[in-house]
Amino acid sequence: AFIDRAAALGLRSALSFDFPTMARAPDDKGGDSRLVAFKAVNAGYPLRGNLQLAEAPGGPSSAAREIPALGQVWADAPLLEALGLKVGDSLLLGDAALTIARVIVIEPDRGSGFMSFAPRVMVNAADVPRTALVQPASRIRYRLAVASDDAAAVKRFSDQMQVALDAGQLRGARLESLESGRPEMQQTLGR
Repeated sequence: AFIDRAAALGLRSALSFDFPTMARAPDDKGGDSRLVAFKAVNAGYPLRGNLQLAEAPGGPSSAAREIPALGQVWADAPLLEALGLKVGDSLLLGDAALTIARVIVIEPDRGSGFMSFAPRVMVNAADVPRTALVQPASRIRYRLAVASDDAAAVKRFSDQMQVALDAGQLRGARLESLESGRPEMQQTLGR
């Protein structure tokens, strides 16, 4: 419903969601596991800015505006080092074995907090069902980002969302903007 409201106002939107989980190397690569910050993204991500991706840890990076292809995962270099993996190897996430395709160098919307210390893995949201990681009572943070060159349209959307929040219609939701966000959120939005 929120995506439809944003589209009706002419806003661009990008939906993502994240949660902590475990990633594992295949048995033939040692089978070690590590806590990761799992992020699923849809087309349109990133809404603002660019990802910086590399073909190998420590390699040159380039700007990217696409998302991982189906069956692929992008990962932070420290995860690959910790698990003894390289680009082209499989990474096990829940029930899915995904191919490591790129290394994340910079993620424009990465915030701070506890999960920012865990290495990031990023997948196409269409691959999430294959992992079977989302279950009843999973603790998932969903984020809908909206943007437009028309500041008045963004303000109208924000005002509509604030009315719904104030009326108690959106349990567990919050509205973040550059003006109202926490200092670390202001830095993230500014980037």
